[in-house]
Amino acid sequence: MMPLPLLHVHETIEDRQPGKTAMLDTSIEAIYSAIRRDIIRGALPPRSRLRLESLRESYGVSVSMLREILNRLAGEDLVVSEGKRGFGVAPITQEEFRDLAALRELLEGHALRAAFVRGDLDWEGRVVGAWHKLGVIERAMLAGEHDRAEDWKRYDKEFHHELIAACGSAELVAAHGGIFDRYLRYQIIAMIFRGAPAVAEHRELRDRALARDTEGAIGILRRHIGACVEHTMATGALEAHPVPIPPRAEEATVAARTWKQVRGDILMGKLPPEAKLRLEQLRGAYGASVSTLREVLNRLATEGLVIAEGQRGFEVAPVSPGNLRELAELRYLVEGQALEDSFARGDVDWEARALAAYHRLSALEERMRAGDRAAATDWKRYDWEFHQALIDACGSRVLMQLHGAVFDKYLRYQAIALSFRGEIAACEHRALLNAALARDADAAREILKAHLMGGVEHALSSGCFGPPMPLNKS
Repeated sequence: MMPLPLLHVHETIEDRQPGKTAMLDTSIEAIYSAIRRDIIRGALPPRSRLRLESLRESYGVSVSMLREILNRLAGEDLVVSEGKRGFGVAPITQEEFRDLAALRELLEGHALRAAFVRGDLDWEGRVVGAWHKLGVIERAMLAGEHDRAEDWKRYDKEFHHELIAACGSAELVAAHGGIFDRYLRYQIIAMIFRGAPAVAEHRELRDRALARDTEGAIGILRRHIGACVEHTMATGALEAHPVPIPPRAEEATVAARTWKQVRGDILMGKLPPEAKLRLEQLRGAYGASVSTLREVLNRLATEGLVIAEGQRGFEVAPVSPGNLRELAELRYLVEGQALEDSFARGDVDWEARALAAYHRLSALEERMRAGDRAAATDWKRYDWEFHQALIDACGSRVLMQLHGAVFDKYLRYQAIALSFRGEIAACEHRALLNAALARDADAAREILKAHLMGGVEHALSSGCFGPPMPLNKS
């Protein structure tokens, strides 16, 4: 059967002005959701300029609120911020789509494993229900009802979400959701519905879930995503060669400096978990306006470091033993894959960067072991740089971005607990370097696993995060 074109998605979008769906609710969350949705659906197409005055008329909100929203979306890589030049919708490229597909397969496959172990009868019911809705739409699409395309993508997302919803990790589900949405943008803008093969794959995924056939489901998922990528590439709608995205000129702005300072103080525990972030107090401490602080705090909320409570304001995100374990597991998954890819692609320049980063880290660890606790801040920076150097040849900007976000949230726990394990951690870092130089990915994964588990248990033993939870052996 020939694939069915998704022409109606574009026709529907062109027939209305972006933002009209949000006109009844001008709260910042509603407008943020509306603009985000319009970018993902292609109503605001790739590389289009986001002119504040035009957006103000379309979405019915102030320019300052729009700046706040667009900076949040820049943090999600859906918007490109160019400082005084303004904002634009992020481009779509073949390279990024391949990276997103690979990362989606990694996250969704891992989540499927956990969900199949933990899922109960209620979970099965939600999976079956989500598949039913998707199946109804897909049958309509096969029958020629091309105007159901938007419903199809909505139910497609819901079905894949329900498949992994029982995995037990909010951090993993959130990471998967962010990657899925960026992947979805490519499907809507550049892809056509694959017809009967896609319908059959969804049915097989449902059946494998009910049978708890993990390996079978992961094989189908791999085929499902791979075929989507091949099909999308065949349309020729993606840019074959990535155009460099300019570095954010905002780094010189007050908002960027304030974001960096507040974020750093959260990560290092100077702004402790669950602390109320009162705008007037922050204005005095950071020398920034209330509007700038709102922009910064909403951006940090997108990163999961701040909780936005609507009219009640903001507070620093809480910490818990369970969340630390989730972050450690997610970091192991992402960093382990990045290590493997980096070992396969790394050259002699990469080896030199890893050696240089290790030298700096080992010097700081020696000072720490000698009792110099004043070196703690530099130690954490060099720890980050070493782990970053080991994976920076992986070839995937998307993978590096997710790793950085997860690493930083994990780092917050270490900083709050002052978690330095001395000679044990130093030996693990040395072993990771040796595995990298030997290109031994299996050994590196085992070392990383021990490194993270040891770090978690050491941090929890500090008593800073409440009573420890039992380790999940699954």
